[in-house]
Amino acid sequence: MLGYLPVSAQKKIVLQSPKMHYAETHLYDEDDNFLLTLPLTFNISNKNILIMMVGKDTELGNDQAVWLFSKTFSINELMIQDNNVNATKSFKKTNPELSSLLLLNRKVSLYRSFDNGYEIVKKNAKPVFFEISGTSQPVIFYLQFYVSKTDNKYPYVFFAKCKPVEIEITIK
Repeated sequence: MLGYLPVSAQKKIVLQSPKMHYAETHLYDEDDNFLLTLPLTFNISNKNILIMMVGKDTELGNDQAVWLFSKTFSINELMIQDNNVNATKSFKKTNPELSSLLLLNRKVSLYRSFDNGYEIVKKNAKPVFFEISGTSQPVIFYLQFYVSKTDNKYPYVFFAKCKPVEIEITIK
């Protein structure tokens, strides 16, 4: 059974194993401009591993892609590593470093890092695995996403860092 709850920048999610929970989060840039709606599906394993699927099998829209990082990158380092990547001048100036998807939290950690340190969600959902300690009380954590778009020269041009998305998970 898949539950549905449209949500905005803050989500309160109740997980009852083995049910999955579907939510849509609205991503905004740091100036409160709406960027896109990002589908998220949550499930919890019996070993306190939270599985989050980011995206679904349809395009996000407007030739945009959402980026998730499992480690910190400098934007210049990423552009050298992947020649399909660029960034707007304003993005480079305000975001010399790209931070990890999961902002610091004592109760939640990334269970498995991404290949090459990042994942790109444009179409097709990408799994992210978190380990949760202490599930007797709700767990609150923050996720950091970045958005790129396509231009004539590059498939991925970074133009926005999203405001962190707050997730509150209650496991029953």
